[in-house]
Amino acid sequence: MIRSYPSETDALRRLKPLMERLITTPGSVPKEAFAPRKDRFANNLVYRPADRIFSVMAGNWSPGQTTPIHDHLTWAVVGVCEGEERESIYRRRDDGSNPRRARLELVGERINKKGHVTVLGRAGIHRIDNVSIASSLSIHMYGLDIGTAERHSYDPVTGEVSKFVSGHCNVLRDEESD
Repeated sequence: MIRSYPSETDALRRLKPLMERLITTPGSVPKEAFAPRKDRFANNLVYRPADRIFSVMAGNWSPGQTTPIHDHLTWAVVGVCEGEERESIYRRRDDGSNPRRARLELVGERINKKGHVTVLGRAGIHRIDNVSIASSLSIHMYGLDIGTAERHSYDPVTGEVSKFVSGHCNVLRDEESD
């Protein structure tokens, strides 16, 4: 199905209602997919096909946990299953010619509650903070295997851009994850 989408815009338009249905259907994602971590937010791999053309992740943020400001370098569809997440959305104000520096502008913030779905294009830059008093759980779908992709984090004060690979907090034990 995803392979047949002609563009990023088409993929996001078609996947958003599917994510809305997924996160509002009780039992559609097993609770064990949201296994937490104490040291940082958990980014657990739920599914990826053998060709790694996309991935589905389960995120678990303990109260107060946050991501760095980051990009995905692909499309993303994110649905909140439980809790509340503050999403801070940024835009680059420079031309991107220096790969180690960026000038960011905060262009919006929103509180994403249970049932909310966010879509981001490949140029999207954001940060997520758990503003709940309990864990915040969300499902993320990306247009590549996000845990193995080299991406960027951004320091809004110094302008420094750093490369990183987020990895997966869990290990799938099936033929799809080889």
